[in-house]
Amino acid sequence: MVAELVRTGSKGARFPKAPPLARILYLAEKSARRWAAQDFARLSLWTPAAIGLGAGLYFGLKAEPHWGWGAGAFATLAGLFFMQQGPLRKATAALMFAALGFAAADLRAARVEAPQLTRDLGIVEATGRIVSIEESPDRRRYVLAIETIEGVAPEDLPARARVTWRGDGFEARPGDRITVRAGLSPPPPPVAPGAFDFARQLYFQRIGAVGFAVTAPEVDASEKSLPQKTAARIETLRLSLAARIVAAAPGEGGAILAAIVTGKRGAITERSEAALRDAGLAHLLAISGLHMGLATGLVFFTVRFGLAAFESLALRYPIKKWAAAAALGSGFFYLILSGGGWSARRAFIMAAIMFAAVLVDRRALSLRNVAIAAVIILLTTPEALFSPGFQMSFAAVTALIAAYEWMGARADPNRQFTAFALAKRYTIGLAVTDLIAALATAPYALFHFNRVALYSLPANMAAMPIMGAFVVPFAIVALVLSPLGLDAWAWRVAAWWMELILDIAGWVSGLQGAVSVTPQWPLAAMLALTLGGLWLCLSRAPWRLAGLAAVPVAALFVAGARPPALFVSPTGLNAGVIVGDQPDASTLYVHSTRRERFAASLWEEAVGLDPEAAKPEPMSDLYACDESGCQGLVTQGAARNESAVIAAFTQGKASLAEDCARAKLVVAFFPASAEDWRACKAFLIDRRSVWRRGAHAVWIERDGGLKVKTANDIRGERPWTGGG
Repeated sequence: MVAELVRTGSKGARFPKAPPLARILYLAEKSARRWAAQDFARLSLWTPAAIGLGAGLYFGLKAEPHWGWGAGAFATLAGLFFMQQGPLRKATAALMFAALGFAAADLRAARVEAPQLTRDLGIVEATGRIVSIEESPDRRRYVLAIETIEGVAPEDLPARARVTWRGDGFEARPGDRITVRAGLSPPPPPVAPGAFDFARQLYFQRIGAVGFAVTAPEVDASEKSLPQKTAARIETLRLSLAARIVAAAPGEGGAILAAIVTGKRGAITERSEAALRDAGLAHLLAISGLHMGLATGLVFFTVRFGLAAFESLALRYPIKKWAAAAALGSGFFYLILSGGGWSARRAFIMAAIMFAAVLVDRRALSLRNVAIAAVIILLTTPEALFSPGFQMSFAAVTALIAAYEWMGARADPNRQFTAFALAKRYTIGLAVTDLIAALATAPYALFHFNRVALYSLPANMAAMPIMGAFVVPFAIVALVLSPLGLDAWAWRVAAWWMELILDIAGWVSGLQGAVSVTPQWPLAAMLALTLGGLWLCLSRAPWRLAGLAAVPVAALFVAGARPPALFVSPTGLNAGVIVGDQPDASTLYVHSTRRERFAASLWEEAVGLDPEAAKPEPMSDLYACDESGCQGLVTQGAARNESAVIAAFTQGKASLAEDCARAKLVVAFFPASAEDWRACKAFLIDRRSVWRRGAHAVWIERDGGLKVKTANDIRGERPWTGGG
């Protein structure tokens, strides 16, 4: 209609001149059509987002769906896809891939399904084979493939258990069949509504029990099967190599080097880990695309450079492809050596796609390759969708490639290649790379960890050249020399440079204001920024800038979110009260400072407190307490809009009736009887209600009412929650 109005107006048939508004609308419509044509050609890049949406829908359900839902929807939409044409076909494709993600998540959950303990067993005898071992100076944590557990029927046995041993006399190795006495419990539930679900993470590792050993394992010298022997040899190689690195380079540098090479992080101290995290260098500890890219890239360029020295080879044979094949093989070896964790698999898939593209004469690094890697991971391990590593890694890679595609198209073809110009471009490129990666990953760091390193840019600019030029090259040299026993010196050199990176991390993390801590972000804020970021990176048209609108939208979600005023732990044995309306002026008061310290630290993070700087205070410093419990005001809000209710925390049934009469909220650290529930006029949270509904969080409304949310309100009844 607008186009017709402009055309008739230009001819002078009815309108001597089209109105200005019509001209503007006509130009806008024409531009929109041109931009849409550009982006329609890139719709395949949105495939991982559609698959992730379907997987997220599956995990977000409160009850387990019938297996036919996802499969049936996918089959139906696939049939419609081949019957459609034009834009309708593309819309059907989006729905089809979402159904595929839903079906893949459902299938994955069914494939790993195994019994989980439903109650604490106390100290029992268990037998099984050791799958993996994490060693640290004060403990060993191992995963046991369960064969028997005292008092547990065979059909109720978990597939695996994760056991911690703090003592001497540990002679078992991976693959050994052992007998051990241990206290076993179900996988831990979230410590607060919406907190990280460890039980779901362990479910997909087929770990259905956790606990601590009270005896050293007794090794049974029974024969192993061929798969067990192979897995045991790989795990033993990793352990022995980690021990070899630490022995050759004792100290923090060697411990971090062992983690980078083998994935074994047990020898790293909490102090070093905190320094790297607060300096924005925590990504150095993960087997990520950085390490895989540096390692395979060095192999690629070294092999290619070496082959290029022989003129006859360089002129007659595709030495670039030979180098890519060598790099691909080295990447697979690194994957096996690092334990084959899903984050290492993600990095290997990215590297494999890049070098496979070289082998078939295609562009090695593109958003299409990133999309392929994301699709493979989401279809094989859909639970990765909730991993901070997956989210931050793909956010950084997508943003970097999109930015360099944009900048590459605008690069000056006549730019100079002098030493000064190259050094200048390297410095600027490093700064831009770190800045883009930091901006892309910041929303996920804030959502998952409630903190972000503000000085990560200078820290990475100082550390990354050292990592790429010294640490990784000398580590590769050490690996090559290790079969000859000549590797010790190379490990020491690499560890020395790693110590220098640690010094940088310690200095940066010690600066005033190095870390910003915020209250728990709502999920809607993170989803808004994810959608906006994808639109900004995947679109080529000028309307890609509309993705920036996600920033104020997310800010509104964050500003409207209120942290809870009170928490009750998932065991029902501890509770915490937040006093203060600002994170930097708030304090967590807990019923017990000795019990469930991990839960208390996560409560502090949820309200924007730094657990390392602000330790929980005893509730007796806040309320009037005696042997029966505590009682006082729980407040929420700023001074002008503050709401308050009287709360009681009772330890014995003798004082329950009195507390119910005086308080509006009662937390009982014992199971109340049905008669107590009927008689109590206050809102009662006892151990039985916590057992049934999980950890509790309480908000105080402006009218003095109570808003209560539980962990099971969010988790529902799924296989990893003991239901569904």
